[in-house]
Amino acid sequence: MIEIDELEGVHFRLPRARVPAGELAAVVAPTVACAREFVDLLLGLADPAQGAVRLLGQPLAALDAAGRLALRARLGFAAQEEGLVGHLALGQNILLGAGYHRGQDAGALDARVRTLLGWCGWPEEEAQEAFMRQPDEATPFERSTSAWLRALLGEPELLVCENLFSGLAAEQRGRLIAASVNFLAEDPRRGSVFVLVGDRLVEELQPTSMLYLSLRGDFRAESEA
Repeated sequence: MIEIDELEGVHFRLPRARVPAGELAAVVAPTVACAREFVDLLLGLADPAQGAVRLLGQPLAALDAAGRLALRARLGFAAQEEGLVGHLALGQNILLGAGYHRGQDAGALDARVRTLLGWCGWPEEEAQEAFMRQPDEATPFERSTSAWLRALLGEPELLVCENLFSGLAAEQRGRLIAASVNFLAEDPRRGSVFVLVGDRLVEELQPTSMLYLSLRGDFRAESEA
């Protein structure tokens, strides 16, 4: 699923890590800049100073631009502060990839959204009201869950969430964590990576997280199974 070997960027160095299929991993970064850089290197949006990343069995360094785009089409990315289109309502953002770009069946998408809403404990009537709002009018939970919904509608092999829990209450974070576990349970070939800023959320993830990676700002990194 993910293999990292001696990965070094501006803000961190990660000697070696592996996230197999079927696992939910928590990657804890000391700063927002460190988290952002890790995600960019993981998704092939930037090249590392040294080291290598294999994603879904493919070495990023060996892929050209078209190959990296094709690989990213197999991923789902969710971030509360990035990725949502500001002038579109949340409902339009949710359908942007699967409905508009991929042309998936509207009825099937609606049924899938209802299933996902049930997983994250968001009452449908409340959610439909929120879907009318633009991102800057929405609450942190509404933005985070909309980004999460959009990512999962693409039925990704790997879900990558960047700082998704910022500003959320513990109960809201727990709902998204539990929903992501359900996503993994549907298909053991899938995987999920939550990139967090600060370690205060680790205890909430540990009951479901099989892998914990800590990115150190002083260029030290630790990996624990």
